[in-house]
Amino acid sequence: MNGRDNPSVTQDDGSYLRNFSERIISNQPQSNSNRNSHPRAQLSVSTEAWNTRNVSPLRPMHGLDFLSGVSTLHIQQTVDVSHLTSNIKSENLYTIKIPNGLTLYLASETSTKTQRLLCGVGRAFTMQIHDNTRQSVMQMERRLAAASCCFPCRLQEMQVITPPGDYIGRVQQQWTWVVPFYLVRNVNDEVIYVIEGPSSIDNRNMILGQFKILSSDSLREVGKISHRWEGDVNSFVTAIEFPHCAPDPKQKALLLAATFLLEYTYFERAKTSCLRFNCC
Repeated sequence: MNGRDNPSVTQDDGSYLRNFSERIISNQPQSNSNRNSHPRAQLSVSTEAWNTRNVSPLRPMHGLDFLSGVSTLHIQQTVDVSHLTSNIKSENLYTIKIPNGLTLYLASETSTKTQRLLCGVGRAFTMQIHDNTRQSVMQMERRLAAASCCFPCRLQEMQVITPPGDYIGRVQQQWTWVVPFYLVRNVNDEVIYVIEGPSSIDNRNMILGQFKILSSDSLREVGKISHRWEGDVNSFVTAIEFPHCAPDPKQKALLLAATFLLEYTYFERAKTSCLRFNCC
């Protein structure tokens, strides 16, 4: 055949392979110094003023981060009509909002039916707090105790635990004959705030009750916890105004736990009586 069907086979002298080897890239491209003269702009992930429209979607907020820029919170209970007519209370549910109505957290109580029947508002419970991403924010644990000055050996106390099980402090009632008195303690058991109630704690006064948040030396009022009727939502609301000197979210979490402790110890009884007998 003498290579007539494929002349390149008989006439190739190897130049094609030599040319192909020269086409192989053996050196990687080097960086150009001019490219480094303009560094890449940083992405904005700041969480300052998170409740404005200029929020970066690159890092979703969760947990205690929501408390960083908050000065006031409203706690509103989800009330079922059947709860008002039943002798056995159900486990409470709450929404925790900022004043413009945005919901930050959802709170759900876990307690035993026996204690809800026999102990009422003095029952022990665990309050689970979740954010809008369904992640656990904190857990508040209240022991079975009495709020009366007649039982000084077993007064109210609530501990606060954050995931994955870090104890950050507690709220502790102090025995007194005069006014309700609570201490807010951090993880080192140091008193960071004092909460002082009104001199009269009957249901009529507690329906619009107010507690002062004082400095650790009890000399200055730095915030307050109040219970009032909100016409906009047609419901009772427990409001907490955080101290301006409390930028740490953990301190705000402890004050939030103190608010729930006051809600159960004083406000819930007054609120239930008011709704049941239609006196408000």
